Amino acid sequence: KSFMLLGCAVFFCISTLYAKRDKSVETQTVYIFGTATSFEDTIVYITDIQEIQGVALVNKGFLDGRNMYSHQLKSYLENGANLPNRTCAVFFSEKKSKLEKTYAKMKQKYQSDKSISCRMLDAEAFSFTKYDSEY
Repeated sequence: KSFMLLGCAVFFCISTLYAKRDKSVETQTVYIFGTATSFEDTIVYITDIQEIQGVALVNKGFLDGRNMYSHQLKSYLENGANLPNRTCAVFFSEKKSKLEKTYAKMKQKYQSDKSISCRMLDAEAFSFTKYDSEY
């Protein structure tokens, strides 16, 4: 009898946690671009701004699996383009106009530095895919 009560209590706690967790997750369209740099050379790679639909935003707008998006870019450069040892970062926003401003600043920063070669990766060369995780 006590095991039955304990089992019900555990089930109730777990189901409550999942119910609360699901309420904090929303999905929507986000815009994203990535950069890749290396300490071994002076080339910086920048992707196009891309749209990803149905992406999970958690904790008031934080992109779920953000590290996985930078890993997609790193994996593409290492395996598809034979460019190892890249440090990748992604930038995202729910508003394309806001991200376009960030994109322009980053691009201008890299292109104005004569010691850096900036190479663009268009969506045909590389595109982000939606990351799915269990909530």
